[in-house]
Amino acid sequence: MTCPPSERFAIADLVTAYALAVDRIGDADGVAALFAHDGVYDLSALGMGEIAGREGVRAFFVDAFAGMAQNAHFISNLSVSAYDPAGSAQVQAHGHAFSLGKDGNLLEVKARYAFDLVRRGDGWLIARLGMAMLLPPVVTPQG
Repeated sequence: MTCPPSERFAIADLVTAYALAVDRIGDADGVAALFAHDGVYDLSALGMGEIAGREGVRAFFVDAFAGMAQNAHFISNLSVSAYDPAGSAQVQAHGHAFSLGKDGNLLEVKARYAFDLVRRGDGWLIARLGMAMLLPPVVTPQG
């Protein structure tokens, strides 16, 4: 079924909210709130496995943010690949992310995100977020 424009906008807003929340270093609660309570953050493409549940996602970002100085995420090529009016959608998007660590290393990741989304009440949440690397991650020492 074709995704109605109003739903497409709401879905795009959620994907953008994810990138913005990760860029607000220290807002682990904000990132976690975008996930369903039983959501999964699959970082297997980065060799980190899966993180289960909203609280698991929150704990991951508390730890990750502790080592970060700055972040910048850019999302493009967003495509709704599946949509069910009963409350689920699958979305792909390209992400280009930079993270400057407090250790001075710059991590650059170019990935294709795969979002499985669920509608809860009047909003969309991430049920599962995974990624496939478009190019290998690059770590560059700064300074």
